[in-house]
Amino acid sequence: MIFARRSIQRRLDGIRELLGEKEIAKLVRRLNNPGRDRMAAMWEVVVFCALAKYGDLRHEEALASGSKPDILYEDGSIRFIADVTCVSDEGLHERNPYEELVRLINEVKSKLRLPAGGLDVRVAARRDVRTTLRLPPRKRLQEFVQKEIRPLIKEQMDAGVSQIRIMIDDDRAGIEITIDPAGSAFSSGSFPPYDAPTDLVSNPLYNAMKAKASGQLREAGGLTGIIVGDGDSAALGDDRIGLGAYSPKQIADELLRQYSSIDFILLLAVREGVAATVPPHSHSYVHPILVMRQGDGRRNDLAAVIRRMVQEFPTPTNSAANGARRATESGYDLGYHGGYEMSGDRIRVSARELMEVLAGIRTFDDGGALNVEAARGNPGPQSEITKAFLRALKKGRLPSNVSVVPGGDDENDNWIEFELGERDPAICPFR
Repeated sequence: MIFARRSIQRRLDGIRELLGEKEIAKLVRRLNNPGRDRMAAMWEVVVFCALAKYGDLRHEEALASGSKPDILYEDGSIRFIADVTCVSDEGLHERNPYEELVRLINEVKSKLRLPAGGLDVRVAARRDVRTTLRLPPRKRLQEFVQKEIRPLIKEQMDAGVSQIRIMIDDDRAGIEITIDPAGSAFSSGSFPPYDAPTDLVSNPLYNAMKAKASGQLREAGGLTGIIVGDGDSAALGDDRIGLGAYSPKQIADELLRQYSSIDFILLLAVREGVAATVPPHSHSYVHPILVMRQGDGRRNDLAAVIRRMVQEFPTPTNSAANGARRATESGYDLGYHGGYEMSGDRIRVSARELMEVLAGIRTFDDGGALNVEAARGNPGPQSEITKAFLRALKKGRLPSNVSVVPGGDDENDNWIEFELGERDPAICPFR
């Protein structure tokens, strides 16, 4: 997910009394179940907890209209009603299964005993109202790869060509594939962007907002809005998406134009930036975009609440794209795996990685890889951690102290620090 699990759990605990165990149990089930709905539950937790710090927050309280909005918020300066939703491009990816195509081709390569990497897949597109990749439907993609692509790969392998090249350009697909068995250990590819919102109302962001606006918020009354969390949608990308694409503000403005019952839209976009450090490093942050009708006198008070709310959010540990991908997977994100610190007599390693090494799940030489089996298929050099402990053993030095260095709420791990003692005659020659 976008935020660290520890930070989500702390916020769950923070709203437990407010929401009650029944509602918390519903959120917990959604958070523990791999799938895109994890992202929606995550945004609900961080929004509820942040707002509850600054005012009276009520969840799903029945209004006079009979609706039960996610949020009824009130403090000394403002009162508003809102629903929380999450937008992703999952539907677009389903209709444009590029990643599934690459996965299926790699599966064929593996069964034909071709080395990993060296694959380049380029897909063309058809452009009507929206851009669509020229690929068979997902449900027929596996059959297409097995019947059309696999025989062509095998034919060229049998002919002994150094580079396999396949081009399919007909009414079924527009694909160009290159396989270089002696090439890079990595794969590459390209396709025209199909997720840019080139239609003002036919895009995932507008659809997500419309579902809320046309539902229980229609007759909510009072200051009413929609809070949209980023579940990995290009529509929430950079405000200057490109020629022919609409910005998130333009899409939200159109929703407000068509639905008079909605007074504000709050878009919680997750953006990428570069920290002004030496050396510079990239980081993710939440970028709030408040959209209201021009001249609405309630804007300043609402904006002040939103500023305070966002300040209470945890620091993102993943981009929206990586967070959405992780949300569909079982298991847990990596922690400090593969990381280490060494100085003088001290060796610091990931607590989780050490536990997994002791449990026989991995070794330090696996390099902290998430997929241990795949890492062992393409082994790297011996780990510096392994080397350090081997050096200590050869010098007859055992740990004299082992301590835990806790990670923060925005981390997924702790450090274990070993302090090495003097030479121990139990494992070195007498002197």
